Amino acid sequence: MLRWPDSPDAREALEEWFADASPGAYLSGDFLDFRGADLSRLDLTGAYLANSHLVGVRFEEANLGDANLANAEVRGADFSFADLAKAEMVGCSAGQALFRSARLFSVQLDDAVLEGADLRHAILNSAKLYKTDLRGANLELASLRWCRLGSTGMPAVLTGARMFGCQFDGAKGAVVGPVFVDQEATRSLGGAELEAWFSAQGAEAVQVVG
Repeated sequence: MLRWPDSPDAREALEEWFADASPGAYLSGDFLDFRGADLSRLDLTGAYLANSHLVGVRFEEANLGDANLANAEVRGADFSFADLAKAEMVGCSAGQALFRSARLFSVQLDDAVLEGADLRHAILNSAKLYKTDLRGANLELASLRWCRLGSTGMPAVLTGARMFGCQFDGAKGAVVGPVFVDQEATRSLGGAELEAWFSAQGAEAVQVVG
């Protein structure tokens, strides 16, 4: 434990979790305010943090596999090198959050807001991104193999995202562009050109709908 949260209720939840040595024990922190905490490198597997306040909280190298962060406020939080495999993040607000080199395998990000988030080198293989707001996000060198980029009625919004070096083998879905596809972020593609670019990166079927 590197730094306790400012809220006494959130601290109490953490202390109870630390004291519970039973198999399968998990942190129960839904609706609590964890701001001010540094939870880096903790094993938070299966943590229940739905609707919690995690703005600016540090989770560097933490294990959040199978955690529930649905509708959580995580703006500006730091998940660099964290493991969020199969986490539930539907509806979360994660604008400007850091996910550098994070493992987001099969994560559910439907209706989530990641505007301006840093996802460089992140692994988003098999992630679900229905109506995910990734405007202005940095996805350079990220892996999005077999991910689902929404549908024509619920597309992933990638407007202004930086996508140089992304891998899209087997990806499907629908997106709203345009996006930057070069390292200098000077070449912006949309429409048919963006569809062709996705195909060239190995995508199976990605439609540009806006």
